[in-house]
This record gives sequence, structure tokens and C-alpha cells, in this order.
Amino acid sequence: MSSRLYLEATPMQVFLALSAAALLMLPGCGKHQGPGNIEGAALPTTVIETEQARQRETAESLKIADDKQILFGDLHVHTTFSPDAFTFSLPVMQGEGAHPPADACDFARYCSGLDFWSINDHAEGLTPQHWQETVDSVRQCNALAGDPDNPDVVAYLGWEWTQVGQTPSEHWGHKNVILRDLDDGSIPRRPIAARSLLIAMLGDKRPLKQRLLLPLADLDEIDQFLSFNLYQGELLDTPYCETGDCTNCAILI
Repeated sequence: MSSRLYLEATPMQVFLALSAAALLMLPGCGKHQGPGNIEGAALPTTVIETEQARQRETAESLKIADDKQILFGDLHVHTTFSPDAFTFSLPVMQGEGAHPPADACDFARYCSGLDFWSINDHAEGLTPQHWQETVDSVRQCNALAGDPDNPDVVAYLGWEWTQVGQTPSEHWGHKNVILRDLDDGSIPRRPIAARSLLIAMLGDKRPLKQRLLLPLADLDEIDQFLSFNLYQGELLDTPYCETGDCTNCAILI
């Protein structure tokens, strides 16, 4: 009697096994999620003037002092540079795909009609590369805003500081940090994150099931899942800054 053990497998099981092996052998698969491209130019001057006239009429009807102006903004804007937003953009979550900082600028300008907005992706989810890409994208958004003395929209740089505790006494929640200026001397090398349960969760190794099953869950959208795996790997490869230079590490307090 032979001591060999024979295992039967369906073609689909063989395909899944070979696909999983391929994914394991190619940990660098996926595409880095960049900042995107801001698609349009500033709004026409006539559109801006019409909006400003409407604001003046509203101010007069509300008897608001002449030295005050009504402006509308959003000081808590996330893109898929944030881990949670990236997760909800995936097909398995019924998401519609990545929306990087450039999309936030276009949305503020053309869709929501904001006067100002600030980008506030989660600090613990911003690698050095993503932080620099965020800075560049916000600067570009302002550079395309038309007349510097009367821009169609003003973009502010920032991030969200999140600290999660297990009890109310050690839980400080969410704080948005918004920077007024965009010159190099006014911008920190990295956004500052908090040591918390969220940091601990991000610091864990990615579950093997997630790395294998997510990309195989929807083969038509496999690139998005592989890019999500790559993004998580970029976060895990970013060391924490204890002291000294903080250019290529995550700052925690």
C-alpha cells in the first residue's frame, strides 16, 4: 500500500491557491496613491462677482455690519490619504475609488461652492511622501485660484490629531490642526500624531487573510485592493520619531 496522500481540488480552488501564492511572492504589488491632478482653472470672474453680490445682499438683509463678510467653508476635509476613507473607497465597501487631495480642491471649487476649506487627513495615516504630496497639492489649489486678492477659493493645510483612550479620563478625541501659512518655515516636516489605540492598531502586521482575500474578492477591481495593501505597507514601514530628525518618520506625542 502506498503511503502517498492524494488531495483532490476543484479548478477554482487551484486557481485561488495559485493566485494567493502569487500575491505572497509579490508584496510590492499595487500602485502608490498619489495626490491626483487638479482638473480645472479658477472660476470665471463673473461667477465670483455674482456670488459676492449675493453675499452683500444677504448681509444687508440681516443688518450685518459693513466691515464683516459672510463666508462659507469646511475645516474638516478628508481624502483617501486617510486610512478610514481609503477603506471605505474600496469596492467591497461599495466605494467609488480613490479621492486624493486634488479631488478635494476640485470639489470645493466646482461642486460645493466653498469660499475656503482645509485638508485634515489623519496624521497617523500620512507617510512622509503623502505629507509632502498634501503640501504640494494645497499649494497648487491656491495657485490656481485666480486673483490672489480675490481668489475663488482658499485652501488651508492641516491634519487631524486623534487620541483614543479606554476611559473618559484618558480620551482626548479628535482635534483639527489648521495652518494659516504655506511657506516652508511655517510648515512642520511631519504632522503630529498621538500615541493611542489607533496607532497600536495601525502598528499591527496586516492579517494574512486580508492581504490574500481582499484582492481576490473582486478580480475586476484587484488593482484597488493591491494599492490598499501597498498603502498599509507604506505606513508600517514608516518608523516612529523619538528624538532628532523627523523628516522620514512619524511624529508621536
